[in-house]
Order: sequence, then structure tokens, then C-alpha cells
Amino acid sequence: MDTNNENATRTRPRWFGPALIALVLLLVAAAGWTIRSLTTGEDEDTQTTTGTTSTAPTPDAVEQAIPQLGEDLAWDCQAQLSTDTSSVADEAPEVLDWVAAGYNVVPSSPEFGGCERRDSGLRVGFAHSEAGALMAAATYAMALDPSVSEEAAKNVEVGIAEGPNRDRIEEKAQRIRDGVEEGDDGSASASTTLIGYSQDHYTDKAASYQLIYDLPSGNGLTTKVAVQADVVWEDGDWKLDPASGTDLMTSDQYQGQPYVEWGPRS
Repeated sequence: MDTNNENATRTRPRWFGPALIALVLLLVAAAGWTIRSLTTGEDEDTQTTTGTTSTAPTPDAVEQAIPQLGEDLAWDCQAQLSTDTSSVADEAPEVLDWVAAGYNVVPSSPEFGGCERRDSGLRVGFAHSEAGALMAAATYAMALDPSVSEEAAKNVEVGIAEGPNRDRIEEKAQRIRDGVEEGDDGSASASTTLIGYSQDHYTDKAASYQLIYDLPSGNGLTTKVAVQADVVWEDGDWKLDPASGTDLMTSDQYQGQPYVEWGPRS
């Protein structure tokens, strides 16, 4: 027997092969566990990030909740008005004060407007909402008359919607101020009392209202009249949409239609 060859063959112990295989399997298992742990962590982070993103409010949702956010408003004070978009079709907005303006009294509210008082006494600056549109309609019905003074003439641009009707009304108002044409003395408007309204329609661009007034009659009783007041949202505020080139609004005898009670005596 060749002793040298036998010693060379047995330079490695008998257990070396199985131990090497076990070590390799152990390393493979450890690597697999590490990769799985890293992958699971990334998935959890992705799910957490995705969940956080999905719960964040979208720009559209914010705009619907606060419609006046980011709007170009006509008056600085409008930024402090309420963003409540509740309907007034069946329930009247709360008014803290009815203030003297023009021929009568008009509603004034720190929530809905008008927050800006002009030199003529006209109040402008209304909330972009149903309540704001109604407040504007009731205000313009009694306090917007560009023919009574030079200060009131300046109200044309801030209180009346742009268009050919506004141009004709401005021309008529100038003729009345110049004494060329006879105007209304306002006595009928001064004797009326707002008792309610009905909302014909409302969008964020235009609204229409029937304003119901009590008016003294010749026999000592009162009669009811319905004044049609239309407003549009223009240049950051509600403005009156004239009935024609000669009339700001139209009125007719009240026909018994239902209305929401609202006014200085309600």
C-alpha cells in the first residue's frame, strides 16, 4: 500500500462535505429571510403612504366646502363673510339688523353682507351663496336708484350688471338728475314693508327672487305686491340684472303664491 497517496487523500476530514452543504443551505435561508423582510417593509410603507394620500382632501372637495376660497372678490370685507351654502328656498336667513338705505330699510348681516357701504348709503359686498344673493336682491330693490344724486350715479358700475340695459338706465338717470325727465319720488317704495320672498331659481352665477311687500291702499287697508328681482354674480359680487333699459325691476299685484316670511317685522 502506498502510504503517501493515502495521506494525501485524507487531508480533509470525512465530515467536511456534509458540513459545507449545510453551511451553504443556511446562508441561502438567511438571504431569503432578509430579502423577504425588506420587501414586506417596502410594501407596508407603500400601503401607509397610499392610505395617507387617499384620505387627503382633493382640491375640488375644498372648493365645494369653501366656495369663496381663492375667488377674486370685489371687496376686501367679503373674505370675512360666511361660506355656508345652505339653501334659502324654504328657510329664511337670519338678519341681525335692518338698516335705513335709499327709500326704506334693507337687510344687513356680518355673515351674508352687504359689508361695504357706499357714500350714497348703498350696501354692496355679498356672500357668494343663496343667502348672499337674496340679501343683494332685497337691498337693490330699495336702495339702488342712480337718478337721485351724483353719489348714487356711481353705484351703476358696482350695483348693476354690465350690458346695454345698464347703459340705457344710466342715460335715463342722468336725464332725471338734469331735470330733463321726471323721475319717481320714492314715496311708494318708502311706504312698503318687506314681508317675504320666494326663490325662483339659483345657481352660483345667477338667481331670481319674488320679493313680497305690503303696500298701504287708499281705503286704509294694505295690499300685497310682488317685485321681481334678478341678480348675477359679476366681478366678484352680486349685481342687479335689470328688467329692461328703463326699469331696474318689475312689480305686479301679489297673486297668492306661497312665500317664505322674511322682513323687518318677522
